[in-house]
Amino acid sequence: MKWYMIGLIVLMNMLQSCNSQDIDKTISKLESIDISALEGMSIYFRSKGNSRNTNIYFVNVFKGKCSPYVVEVDKSDIDNLSIKNDLVLKSCKGDYLDKQTIKVALTKYLELDVCLIQVDSFGNIYINPNKQEAPTFLKKTRDSSPKDLNQFELYKEDWYIRK
Repeated sequence: MKWYMIGLIVLMNMLQSCNSQDIDKTISKLESIDISALEGMSIYFRSKGNSRNTNIYFVNVFKGKCSPYVVEVDKSDIDNLSIKNDLVLKSCKGDYLDKQTIKVALTKYLELDVCLIQVDSFGNIYINPNKQEAPTFLKKTRDSSPKDLNQFELYKEDWYIRK
């Protein structure tokens, strides 16, 4: 019973931390913000942090083979972020991102207020606005056709929804 309650509390925290948003509002926000700092990156909310007012995020390269960096940060104090690379060192034997790159990308990610964002090297944007799951929306660039485009259907303009 005790583990059931703990699991329920953790699940409720995860669901509350990712704001449910109207997709058109999310699209509008993404259209108005320069996200070039996120090109080639994948960032998503993982959980509430260990310290007060902090959250934990996983930061990785797009479709990376190595484990992600575990970043704990208070949104109001981004300069004091904590980056753990234990998993990175175990899986890849060395760092593949530096602190400044992670900080810049995470700062941009926090502006977007989504749970998950992935941007490939062509600028195609994959998002899940409110869940820690596979991206549910894709913004395709005009110059690229992602390999997984068949998993999505046209929503409007260059935006697609997962089938």
